[in-house]
Amino acid sequence: MAGTRRRNRRHWPDYLLARPRQGGLYYYWKHPNTKKEYGLGYDFAEAASQAREANSTLAAEKKPAERLTNRIKGNDNESMTAWLGIFEENLKRRTGKNGQNRSENTIRSDKSRIKFLREGFGPEKLIRHITPKDCSDVLRPLLDAGKIRMAQAIHRTLVDAFNDAISNGWLELGKNPAQILDAPQPVVKRARLKLDQFIRILNKARSSAEPWMETALMLAILTSQRVGDISSMMFLDIRMHESKEYLHVIQDKEGHPIRIPTELGLPQFPNTTIATVVEAAKNRGIASAKNICHHLVSVGYAKRGDAVHEQTISKNFTSLIRETFAEEERSQIWPGKTHPTFHEIRSLSKSLYKAIGVDTMTLLGHKSASAAAIYDEKRGEWWTVELPSKQ
Repeated sequence: MAGTRRRNRRHWPDYLLARPRQGGLYYYWKHPNTKKEYGLGYDFAEAASQAREANSTLAAEKKPAERLTNRIKGNDNESMTAWLGIFEENLKRRTGKNGQNRSENTIRSDKSRIKFLREGFGPEKLIRHITPKDCSDVLRPLLDAGKIRMAQAIHRTLVDAFNDAISNGWLELGKNPAQILDAPQPVVKRARLKLDQFIRILNKARSSAEPWMETALMLAILTSQRVGDISSMMFLDIRMHESKEYLHVIQDKEGHPIRIPTELGLPQFPNTTIATVVEAAKNRGIASAKNICHHLVSVGYAKRGDAVHEQTISKNFTSLIRETFAEEERSQIWPGKTHPTFHEIRSLSKSLYKAIGVDTMTLLGHKSASAAAIYDEKRGEWWTVELPSKQ
């Protein structure tokens, strides 16, 4: 009987076991590595089916043996970490939009994302062994933490990195494991900033913040530029053109050169223009300072007269939000959303200028399908903002 039972089990799925119980033979599947046993019931057909499924899963997860041809070619050393080092150098040689040099912020972001990927995949993972699931596992901690935009950026970098690997012979055509993943879709939770809220924040800055913070806020509302551009604005950027004074801005993100008249202002801030804000910053600042927003006292690594970094401006804005609006009020005026960031001043400025007839597309350096041809014609030239007819 025993011999017959052994012969009958010759074609059983691997790791399937059976033991007699009061109800008959009870089947188990035994994990070959952990030795843990999983009960499968009395039905042989169902137990065998589940055992084969488990065995298939194990086989799929098993690291494939290195082929001799790959070892001869040296492909057994082609780790993801090694490729990311090459990819990072390739990115440095790329140009930005419209043929402009990639900005320092873009290069810094690239470096940060590649560092994240290195840590996520580890030092030994071969690039051709990476699966879509591996890519998903790298993104999962970001998604679980609610960092959707960062996950979205990492996913784009992953797709780009694998495509570049294909172009350079590290992967076969059509073998991009990140390509089939759905890109994380962010849900906009950040609240918009209203004019009355901005004025309250501005007044708080005037009474309790460093003087450069008021300057940064006023430059943001009057120029509609991003925080990085405001941090970089210099007194020498105020220059004459055809007998009129302009603030010259080369946008850090897009590289668009924009010429903004210093007479520009908003009716909500009477007797205030870009020119008066810059003059006030110069009068209360350091004579040797080059940047309009600069430190009046040494703070950390920043010395008197040094430019105020964009991150410092953003962090101080967040602090002002919390000082201006108590937690209970924040939850009432921005229910279910995070409070506005400094960048939201740009959106507010756009709406205020649009109401008085300023060409906000030129002012903000925005592109649209209808204006693409105009922008192509102006490539490399300054885009001059015109004053509204009523000003």
